[in-house]
Amino acid sequence: MQSRAIVAVENGKIEVRPVEPREVGAWDLKIELESSAVSPGTETYIVTELVDDTPLIPGYGPIGRIVEAGSQTCSLFRVGDRVSYCCADPPVTGEKLLHGGHQSPAVMSLDPDKRDLKSPDGYCVKVPDGLSSELAAFGGIASVSSMAATMPQPKPGDTVLVIGQGVIGQFCAQHFSLRGAEVAVADLHAGRLGISKACGADHVINASEVDLVNAVKDIWPDGADIVADASASTEVVEDTIEAVKPRGKYVFVGSYQSDLNIHCLQGTRVFEAFFPWTLTPEHVLHSWRMMIRGGLKVEPLITHRMNVDDAAAAFDVILNSPSEYTGVVFDWTR
Repeated sequence: MQSRAIVAVENGKIEVRPVEPREVGAWDLKIELESSAVSPGTETYIVTELVDDTPLIPGYGPIGRIVEAGSQTCSLFRVGDRVSYCCADPPVTGEKLLHGGHQSPAVMSLDPDKRDLKSPDGYCVKVPDGLSSELAAFGGIASVSSMAATMPQPKPGDTVLVIGQGVIGQFCAQHFSLRGAEVAVADLHAGRLGISKACGADHVINASEVDLVNAVKDIWPDGADIVADASASTEVVEDTIEAVKPRGKYVFVGSYQSDLNIHCLQGTRVFEAFFPWTLTPEHVLHSWRMMIRGGLKVEPLITHRMNVDDAAAAFDVILNSPSEYTGVVFDWTR
């Protein structure tokens, strides 16, 4: 049975095409997708920088149902279970697969000799009741933000600046707020800042209209206790390092495409730096719990719901006009 996949065939070029999954073995699950989410900033980096001569299937945080389960998996999962996973196995047709992949059906191995299911590159977890597949598809993205808000160990009342309000930056701001921080967010686009305000940000800064560092100092004269950069721009980091309080903390959340000038971090300005660029099942599950309780707001972040067949057109806009999209979700049931 062939699968359907969203494939980056060369830098910046996306096709929806059939691929061939491998046969299901004793330790394998076959999963038919219901939803998969896109983080426009991250996947722009993936499909423009990580594609070489081998086509690549991007995507992470897919949600689907198990339609076939190998004989050794029955103690963990059953046919009909709704799961999220990272990573499925590459198709036998030769495409590389990153994280979970926009591919359905997909085959994933649970073989303990081949994969550690507690590691970032091998989890498979059941989706809790009370959460739609569409919202659950953002669990992988939100898990990166959850880690970003956990690593610097913010205390209630700490001041936090989140730079960049794409979907990962939006979730960062919310996770910091849930931990009791006072949060300011910055972006170049008023529409994204409107979403941020609706989702609970204490302060919004339009960096296209004001100097970001000065605006932060107007709010907190000494700067922020923690700065989390989700802009994926090393130039932004270098230009805004003065926004962090002396001996403060800096969290690098973006997928950076150029080298960072480390001199901007030297001296006493930044005391600790954190790099939370991974997915973990613990943070996926935590993010889902926050969604179910209403603390983590996903619905306002979804700007586009797409059919899989429209993926090429969607990625064309994402690559060329990324500010038009925040959260994008593909519906695989149509």
